[in-house]
Amino acid sequence: MATNVENPDVSTLKLTSVYIAIGIFSVFFLLFRSLAVVVLGVKTSRSLFSKLLNSLFRAPMSFYDSTPLGRILSRVSSDLSIVDLDIPFGFMFSVGAGINAYSNLGVLAIVTWQVLFVSVPMIVLAIRLQRYYLASSKELMRINGTTKSALANHLGESIAGAITIRAFQEEDRFFEKNLELVDKNAGPYFYNFAATEWLIQRLETMSDAVLSFSALIMALLPQGTFSPGEQLHKLQFTSITTTSL
Repeated sequence: MATNVENPDVSTLKLTSVYIAIGIFSVFFLLFRSLAVVVLGVKTSRSLFSKLLNSLFRAPMSFYDSTPLGRILSRVSSDLSIVDLDIPFGFMFSVGAGINAYSNLGVLAIVTWQVLFVSVPMIVLAIRLQRYYLASSKELMRINGTTKSALANHLGESIAGAITIRAFQEEDRFFEKNLELVDKNAGPYFYNFAATEWLIQRLETMSDAVLSFSALIMALLPQGTFSPGEQLHKLQFTSITTTSL
C-alpha cells in the first residue's frame, strides 16, 4: 500500500478503503484473540484450582506435618495468580510478537533482501541471549518462591501465636525477623529485574544496529531505486521487526 501512495492510477478513496478494511479486520482479530485467551485461561485456572483443592483435602496429615504452611499458602495464592494473569497474557503477547516479527522479516526478505545479512545473525544472537537469560531467570524465580514461602510461613505463625508473643514481650524480635525475611525475598526479585534490563539493553542495541544498517543501505542505493513511500514502508517494517524481537 505504501508503494502506491504516489501512484496516480490508484485513487485516494481506494487507499483509504483498504486501510479502513485492514483496521476493522485487525480490531475483530484482536478481540477474538483476547476472548480466546481469557476463556482458555479461566478454564485452565479452574482445572488447576480444583485439582489443587482435591489434593490438599485428600492429603494425609503427614503432608501437613512435613510441609511448611508458607509453601502451601504460596501455592494457593501467588502461584495461582501467575497462572491466572501472567501466563495467559504472556503467552498471547509472545505469540503475537513472534508472528509479527517473522512475518515482517519475510516481507523484508522479499522487498529488501540485503537486510538479511544483518537480520539473520541478529536473530540468532537474540535467541542465544534469551536462552542465557532464561537460565538465570528460572533460578531467580525459584529462589524468589522459596523465600516467599518462608516469609508467608513466618507471618502465619506470628499471627497464630500473637498472644504468646505479646505475653513474653518478643514483638521486636519477631518484627526484626519479619524484616529480614522481607529483605531476603526482595533480593531475588531485584536481581531478576536487573537481569531483565540486561537483556532489554542488548536486544535494543541489536535492534538499533539492524535499523541503522537498513537506513544506510537505502541511503547508498542509486537515486530513484525506491520511491519515498517504499523507503518509508521498508523502514517501518524493519522497525517493527526489530521491536518485536
